[in-house]
Amino acid sequence: MDKIKGVITGDIIESSSIHLKYRDFLLASIGKIADELSAIGPLKMEFFRGDSFQMVIDTPENAMKIAVLLRAGLKSHTPAESKKPWDARLSLGVGSISYHAEQIVLSDGEAFQYSGRELDEMGKRRLMVKTRWADVNEELRVNTAFADEVISSWSVPQSQAVYQALLYGTSQKELADKFHTSAQNISKLLSAAKASLIQMYIDRYHTLISNFIE
Repeated sequence: MDKIKGVITGDIIESSSIHLKYRDFLLASIGKIADELSAIGPLKMEFFRGDSFQMVIDTPENAMKIAVLLRAGLKSHTPAESKKPWDARLSLGVGSISYHAEQIVLSDGEAFQYSGRELDEMGKRRLMVKTRWADVNEELRVNTAFADEVISSWSVPQSQAVYQALLYGTSQKELADKFHTSAQNISKLLSAAKASLIQMYIDRYHTLISNFIE
């Protein structure tokens, strides 16, 4: 039986409006974020069509945490002069991979098909997930819509605090020192970003997927 993996297909929102002088920085930022997120689970990423990318995650139970933090990380790298935070549409597929090619974009299987189809159909949403299990899809459909609304509203400072807190477990005091602000301000940022609810969502996704792949 083919091993279950997670595949994220994504594209940068309104990439054509990002100033040319930031294009290299944008792509480098995504690469840096992917490197940092590999601490959560082994992954491989590739760009295609300039502003789109695909990521294969060996531990599908960790794939949603990686997707959420990918968006938080991207927002965190937004240049100060940008009118709105950088963001991406992400579609996560969880299933088997039947064909492994040298290039990710040439590989195929359930996970790729789920991920690609959902991205094509997501409309104004920015985060979707589809797995091979109908019950899991039904539960995650509503939860993910709520999580997406929360993540889409994050400001750059909120995203920076969430990224550090959820990825590294950084304490509020440490975050305050890192960002040269007060612990009280960090607490307000994380509260406004509903970080604890997003963590609950990530944990629930982890439990659901883990139960099916064990």
